Amino acid sequence: MQITMNNNCNPAYERMFDNLIREVFGFSFAPWLERKLWDEQYESFSIIQDGIMLSNVCIYKTDMLVHGQSFRAHQFGAIATRESERGKGFSRHLMEYVLSLYPDTPAFLYANPSVVDFYPRFGFRQVHTFRPQLTIAINNSPDKAVKYGVDSDLIRNALYDKRIYSSIADNMNTQSIQIFHLLMDYADGIYQLPDCGAIVIAEQNGGKLFLADVITQKPISIDELVKELPFSGIEVVEFGFCPEWLDVNPRWEQVDWGKEPFFVKGDWNLPDAFRFPSMSAT
Repeated sequence: MQITMNNNCNPAYERMFDNLIREVFGFSFAPWLERKLWDEQYESFSIIQDGIMLSNVCIYKTDMLVHGQSFRAHQFGAIATRESERGKGFSRHLMEYVLSLYPDTPAFLYANPSVVDFYPRFGFRQVHTFRPQLTIAINNSPDKAVKYGVDSDLIRNALYDKRIYSSIADNMNTQSIQIFHLLMDYADGIYQLPDCGAIVIAEQNGGKLFLADVITQKPISIDELVKELPFSGIEVVEFGFCPEWLDVNPRWEQVDWGKEPFFVKGDWNLPDAFRFPSMSAT
């Protein structure tokens, strides 16, 4: 069974990959692919027959911070097999092959709830994740911040120049994944706060504000942030990352791992409560 690997911008491969993703997951990578963001950090391993991608497993090579310690880890994603080809062992074969290439590298993944029994076969174990939340009132004018588009040079530069990370748990080199999320999830939620200089990615849903990311080169506090966030009627802020560096002591709401299963493989020494950045998830 021949396996093909791609880790760069390759139009022919990208078309096959996107066709598979469309069929299995119902969305397209096209906006991301059009911006030529596929680089060597993102490795796709696939089984291709007659110009059609039958099955795929991707890894993203990321530098992690856990308890302030930096190490390389691989995030698995885009694990997909066409419905007509399931039951033939393609995904198993690809998983075994990829893991054999990197036997000592810690790995993690966000799983589909329907396949949670699949990953323990390869040494993955399920762990609890959390949602950090803070009860706080925000009633500001929408004019407090400046909105930007995904393709703004200011936003791209901010992502690549980011200097502040969580010492609890964080990813340090996932800019291309972050741009994917900006394109797909937060194209209308990108703001610059002029006084503190931070870029925030945020979305309001009633009285809750989901703060997907705060991008800054200098330490700032939640008090500074709240003064400039361009939202009103907010009662609760949920953070898409570990927010201790904002001088926040949140309550940690445990995620229902039956609905949002998260798996790790290898030695992680994870904190009791943590959230890997939502903007870095594949």
